[in-house]
Amino acid sequence: MQSEFPEVAIVIITTTILLLFLVGFIIIMLILNQKSRLAQVQELRLMKEKYEQELLRTQLEIQENIFGNLSQEIHDNIGQSLTFVSLSLLTVPVENGSEAHLYIEESRKMLQKAITELRDLSKGLQTERIMEIGLVKSIEFELQRLERTNLYKTSFIFTDVRNLMDHQTEIILFRIVQEMLNNFVKHARASELEIYLTHENDIINLEIRDNGVGFDPGSLFIKENPKGLGLRNIRKRATLIGGHCNIDSIKNGGTTIRITIPVNKQPFHEHHEESQV
Repeated sequence: MQSEFPEVAIVIITTTILLLFLVGFIIIMLILNQKSRLAQVQELRLMKEKYEQELLRTQLEIQENIFGNLSQEIHDNIGQSLTFVSLSLLTVPVENGSEAHLYIEESRKMLQKAITELRDLSKGLQTERIMEIGLVKSIEFELQRLERTNLYKTSFIFTDVRNLMDHQTEIILFRIVQEMLNNFVKHARASELEIYLTHENDIINLEIRDNGVGFDPGSLFIKENPKGLGLRNIRKRATLIGGHCNIDSIKNGGTTIRITIPVNKQPFHEHHEESQV
């Protein structure tokens, strides 16, 4: 009876050790499986982000082509047609100082204003022109258009950011500014607008402030809300050039939109590829 006890003890110890090994093996397999699943989820997320950024980049390239075609159409057809109408009004046989003459002169002034606005719009759509005059001059040009309406007071404070961005990044940043200005005119109900373009160390900062009615940023970023499309586009474009977008707004307290991007002197496509690594 006593000789059987060591054998039972050995069996129990061996079984316990085997069970521990089995439990350990199962735990290790579960951990490895969990890590594998997390890696797959991460890979799928990166693939989705890469696809979305590639899609956005393609959309922006198509958009620039469309802008170029629209600019050419405005310049070659619409602008010239309005100019022809304005010149034709000069040939109308009316007496100077008559009511008809005054009406024609007023019409010509309105046509000239429309022609000027169309030419300015055409310039704002030209990708080549933006690359030629640079980001600062392009922003100044857009603000001048706002000032001419006599509805808004604007200010632009900037530091020298030349040669800190490649041309494609400049274009995307300028399109962000245009989107911001579009939102400002359509929704802000503001009278004053301030733009700051500065850089510190290796970071470029773009900030736009207005004194408008403000809004709830959280509600506008819901996908189902069509009113937030412009702001969502701004964020997507900022991400595409390696930047970050922050929006602060209070109802009846104005809005501040800040874009921060890294200094980038390399070609846009190289920067885009590195952002996927």
